[in-house]
Amino acid sequence: MKPVRVGIVTAWAECGMGHIARNWAHSFDKHPGQINYSIFSRGNPWLTPLRWHGEKIVEGPESMDIDHPLFWDWVEDFKPEILLFQDQNIYGKSGMKEESGRLHKKGIKLINYPDWFLTGMIEKMDGIYDLTLAHTERNFRWLKEAGIDNTVLIRWGVILDNFKFIPRKAGDKVRFYTNVGYGSRRKGYQFIPGALEKMKGGFLRRVLAPRKLDFVFTATAQEEAREMINPKFIKYFEKNTSCEFSFKTADNTKGGLFNTGDVYVYPTWQEGVGLTITEAMASGMPVVTTDFPTMNEWLDDGVEGRLIKVKKLKKGRMTAFTKAIIDTSHLAGILEDYINKPSQIEEQSYNARKKIEKDYNWDDRDDEILALMSK
Repeated sequence: MKPVRVGIVTAWAECGMGHIARNWAHSFDKHPGQINYSIFSRGNPWLTPLRWHGEKIVEGPESMDIDHPLFWDWVEDFKPEILLFQDQNIYGKSGMKEESGRLHKKGIKLINYPDWFLTGMIEKMDGIYDLTLAHTERNFRWLKEAGIDNTVLIRWGVILDNFKFIPRKAGDKVRFYTNVGYGSRRKGYQFIPGALEKMKGGFLRRVLAPRKLDFVFTATAQEEAREMINPKFIKYFEKNTSCEFSFKTADNTKGGLFNTGDVYVYPTWQEGVGLTITEAMASGMPVVTTDFPTMNEWLDDGVEGRLIKVKKLKKGRMTAFTKAIIDTSHLAGILEDYINKPSQIEEQSYNARKKIEKDYNWDDRDDEILALMSK
């Protein structure tokens, strides 16, 4: 029996879409007798310098729209039986209706993995794809509630071989870490200075009984993001002796930068999946993140880390996601609790790794992925 020919259409680059697609490719690579795949790499211009390259990669346009000669030439050359799209939601003038019709006439099965949703987008997807894939409970629920009945849930997972478990045990100082990445304020890093200031207490306390809190807070960001990062954040980290900031690029096939601290602090206001949450947990870091989906799907408060209370919910203008703005006072209390009781870090470290091994190990998804790719 010949392997099924599967085409992946994605932004094959250093971004969330790329890392999700890498998991798919990882599964396919383990089963070459069942899957023969090729990757069509397309993405908006800002992703061009971040693109990955390789023998199975076909370079597509600087656009998310697939109605392009490069795409149709690839379809003719590779002759896929299945196309696995990533975020190919309503791009192009036809909203994928004409493109999907043309592909269906060739007998190609179409699967879409939508990660980010424009407001009003989900309902327009009905009838375009043969299957719709979700990796989180929230996205699965949204799609089903919108009437996309062909939705399949395959829970997200981490490739454990890429993230060595390093048990965390605080030394003289608790080491907090956050990843600013490409500077998107969605990640909530700009709330951290406010939380650190609140840890110092009010004016009278600072003057009469200043607190001595021993900790180090390290932040890293991509070099390419230098102009996009909130300048006040950089300035705060550079002038505070307890803070460190640097530009570094993570290699997520070798554990990323999760050896940088004891506790991962990620006060994001919205996520498609929350990749760094699960990756940090896999490496043995307790995670402090927002108590709102999808962030709170991955851990239990006080077990594998802590969940930050939400102070305000804001409906996003451009996406269907609600912005969950954290309570910086609660975050300050959580950080202070780790400083005052550092012994909890070791237990949560082991719990975090165990949770990923038990519930979110991507290599346990092989049967589900292969079933999805059946013609």
